[in-house]
Amino acid sequence: MPISFDATGFRQLDRFIWQHPSGDQAVLTYYDRTPDLPAGLGDLPKLRHDLALVHGETGCLIEAHVVQLDGVPALLRIIKLPLPDQPHGQAFVCSFTIPRATSSAVLQLGAVERGMTGAREAVLAAEIGFENWVQPHPYAPELQGVLPFHSGDNPRYDPRFPDHPLSRVRAWAHHVVRTARVDPQFASLPPFQVHAPAPVEPGQTLVTALPSLPVKDFVGLQIGDRTTYWRTTDPKLKEMLGRGLMGRSPLADTRFRDMLMIDVETGEAMIPDRFTTDGNMTAHGTHLEQVTLQEADAELTDDDVTDAFKWAGRMAGVAAERGEHLSLEPIEHQGEQEDPHVLLAVQPHEGQHVVIAQFSPPPGEGPLAGSASRSAPATPESVEGIGVVAGVAVNEWRSHPLRLAITYRRPAG
Repeated sequence: MPISFDATGFRQLDRFIWQHPSGDQAVLTYYDRTPDLPAGLGDLPKLRHDLALVHGETGCLIEAHVVQLDGVPALLRIIKLPLPDQPHGQAFVCSFTIPRATSSAVLQLGAVERGMTGAREAVLAAEIGFENWVQPHPYAPELQGVLPFHSGDNPRYDPRFPDHPLSRVRAWAHHVVRTARVDPQFASLPPFQVHAPAPVEPGQTLVTALPSLPVKDFVGLQIGDRTTYWRTTDPKLKEMLGRGLMGRSPLADTRFRDMLMIDVETGEAMIPDRFTTDGNMTAHGTHLEQVTLQEADAELTDDDVTDAFKWAGRMAGVAAERGEHLSLEPIEHQGEQEDPHVLLAVQPHEGQHVVIAQFSPPPGEGPLAGSASRSAPATPESVEGIGVVAGVAVNEWRSHPLRLAITYRRPAG
């Protein structure tokens, strides 16, 4: 395992999950892909700012620091989230991320308020004063997130409320910093770095383009009402697609797609960051080579297409962390949702997370004939697998994968 820690008091449920008698659960996850952090560990102000905006969409980033785990730099962050489908209560998650150039390891602990909720906040708000309770976020003062940044989350109050889930995850964080060990082979991998954006060259004419599902080294771009096809020459676009990091183009009030800017004549493209730093928009340069659909298709195998749908499943899992669903649909569809489409989501159900694919319309043939949906308990394997299931349904549309787009859907309210 990339990270190990002293799990005294926890019961190991499987190789990567531990549960405490309190109900708190620790999970170790390895990601075999470039980390989706908006900045490197060496640029903590930008990292904190952009992470505050990301987590503000679903809850609130309480704190973020760069710490040493067994001598290896790691990102420590603590966030709070509203409990899904409940009027009150919060969950608190502490995570350690060790990013490497093309992979990362994440060790996290989740703790949930149980029984009477909000006691810590009620006591402290009365003492501190309601007029001083909610504060501007220290990392992003302009942020108006789902949950407020407030005085009651200050660590100085943890000793008074040792059984509160926030106090528990903070205590666990200190324990992990003291006891964690990092596999030397993983620690020796090249570190994660964010490269500076390339400047826009004089004379470039950039137009907005909405990308398709990426398949191997190819991507479709919807430019206006025309779909064009391109070969990528570096990994930057694939690293940012689907992860909520790119600039977005709204299709409707609750529907969005990734977007980039491209000079169609030269293939030079700019991938804008979704969030600004100190009010300044940043972007990443990349180069694409235009091809025909026939040229791209000739280089693709069935395994390449399967891998693309597995990627879509993983991105549904990433979207769930932002409180969003992912819709797979023809790239030319604009505006409100229409058929055909497959909705991919990871969401809580009866005390556990499940991964769901909903088909509209239901497939009329093949192994999914007549099925409106398929679901399974959420695991890394089933999250990938639900993307493959979506691919089986999409096959009935007789549409090339490079003519499919992923659209983010934010549930209303």
